[in-house]
Amino acid sequence: MVEAKDIIQLLRLQRHDLMNDLQIVHGYLSMGKTEKVKTKLNEIIDGFNQERFLMNINCPHFALWLIQVNLEHKHIQFTYSIHTENRNLHDYDLMLTNIGQTVIEIIIEDDLDIVTGSLELRESKDSIDLVIIINDQTIDYNKWKYKLSEKLENVLIQAEEQESNIIFVFSISLPD
Repeated sequence: MVEAKDIIQLLRLQRHDLMNDLQIVHGYLSMGKTEKVKTKLNEIIDGFNQERFLMNINCPHFALWLIQVNLEHKHIQFTYSIHTENRNLHDYDLMLTNIGQTVIEIIIEDDLDIVTGSLELRESKDSIDLVIIINDQTIDYNKWKYKLSEKLENVLIQAEEQESNIIFVFSISLPD
């Protein structure tokens, strides 16, 4: 169960990041760099829009996990995008959270310095897919796929290397 102190800490961290972004905007404004201001403001707005999409899929545990991961693990930074038809994914909440936590556990086990990447949640007519792309890492993705398969039941896992990125696709079958 999530405790109030954990939520307060999350809000503090989010507020800190927002203040940093606003200080950057303020700095650009004071230097007259309006194009940089526009770019930074668009990034902030896009981030809040993605967060809104995340909140609308009705996966509170997954949403909380995803927001916390970047704030709690400074050496792990993932962007995310949600591509669903505002579907209620509540039934998949704990499974999506478990997938994400398992990936983070493996990153920590492998003692990787800085990990950047992206998560994409998308749906098709027969599955919910969580796509995790890890940028520029020299990890053994076959070893990771094996570890992930051991820990995650009822999830089809595909892994491939594309350029210097590792792409994992976790597919959860939807009922017929």
